[in-house]
Amino acid sequence: MSEQPHPTACEGFPVRCGQVRNPGERSFWFIGRKREDFEAARDLVAALMDRYPRLDIVFTAPGRTTRQWLREAFPRVLVLPPPLPFATIANRYLMNLNVRCLMILGDLATEDRPVLRAANRRAIPAAIGQAAGPQANPDVGALGAVPERLDHHFVTAAGAAESLAAAGIARDRITLLAGTPAERTAATITVLARLLMQDLKLNRSSQRPIRRRLEALALWSMEQPRLRRLLARRIERLDDIRALGRALGDPQTILCLGNGPSSEDPAVAAVDYDCLFRVNHSWLPRGFLTEPDMVFTGSKSTLALVKGAIFGLQSIKSEARLLATRLLQPYFGLVRYATIERFALYLTEPRWEGVRPTNGAAMLAVAVALQPARLVIAGIDLFSHPAGTYPGDTATPNAYSPGHEAESELALLMAALSLYQGELVILSPALQERWDEHRSGRQGLQGAV
Repeated sequence: MSEQPHPTACEGFPVRCGQVRNPGERSFWFIGRKREDFEAARDLVAALMDRYPRLDIVFTAPGRTTRQWLREAFPRVLVLPPPLPFATIANRYLMNLNVRCLMILGDLATEDRPVLRAANRRAIPAAIGQAAGPQANPDVGALGAVPERLDHHFVTAAGAAESLAAAGIARDRITLLAGTPAERTAATITVLARLLMQDLKLNRSSQRPIRRRLEALALWSMEQPRLRRLLARRIERLDDIRALGRALGDPQTILCLGNGPSSEDPAVAAVDYDCLFRVNHSWLPRGFLTEPDMVFTGSKSTLALVKGAIFGLQSIKSEARLLATRLLQPYFGLVRYATIERFALYLTEPRWEGVRPTNGAAMLAVAVALQPARLVIAGIDLFSHPAGTYPGDTATPNAYSPGHEAESELALLMAALSLYQGELVILSPALQERWDEHRSGRQGLQGAV
């Protein structure tokens, strides 16, 4: 008897059936058709799970028997039927599962077209692992330009790579997997890590023509003195570190709070400070130190929920996105913000190209640039605090989200602390330990020289 390709009622509505984790979690979606497709990806799936504990792995396959086998063979993976071949349904899958990247296992098929189109509209990177190039795949002709929507092609034969290049696929979008299975997995992970690190919100803005023009107009308006004066009751931008310092009252003690458990340690409540820096807004419902002077974020929700603070935006692209959103809203109070990219801090040095700092790292960079007499840091726990990821949260895996790398993040934090010249107090045990190790290594190197 052939496999039943149609999903059950429950399978068709994964969120309602409780098969998906809490909203906000991220997913990597593998699209396959046969057992062999998923078996070939077993090592890759294991490597992704190991590297990204906060990334859900999702499998979709058309056959019910295949899905049942997948649930038994991959108990930690969410297994679902594929969406019906309509863009709106594919888009719903992408949104409900919060997909950050997808990969097609095996050759392209016509039913992949709605998924790829929906992913493209949401700026979600897509890759394919195929043994042959388009010349050997009769379905590619039927898909027209769809292969151009794929961000990367993984192939296992030199002939496949050549046929892809002959079809017009750029060489930097083709990886020929050679060597041992471990080497092939490592090569795939290297590319996927780069795709996962992208800021999808900014990518979506840049690929939408109307939105792109609105954002360009918003930035242009802030560069015109007369328009800027007219907007001054609604929008104020602080253009350099001195202007930010004056707006903050030239603080002598800055308390920097990340979102880790140590941000609500009793010692934090006893800190005497005259300026409070925070990150995003997850701390609001808990009611502890909820009146920050400056909040570092890239979230529209944070701008709407946090009142009275100066907002720290990492990049000019992020400024354009949030500025356009606020200018389109007719009723809101004064918004003051600073764009860190405009400050020419160490974060913009060439050595950090390709690194995506967390808002916590950006917060620390700005605090150090202000050079207060005293700097107190808590809540930057490097996702290693025994109490969990966030205060009261032991369910979320204690790890960075896929957009950030632990090693580069630590390097950014150490670079910031190395530039500070005043009294430093670190109430985050993990950060203090790493800072002590960094200083010891640096002093040892200086002694050797």
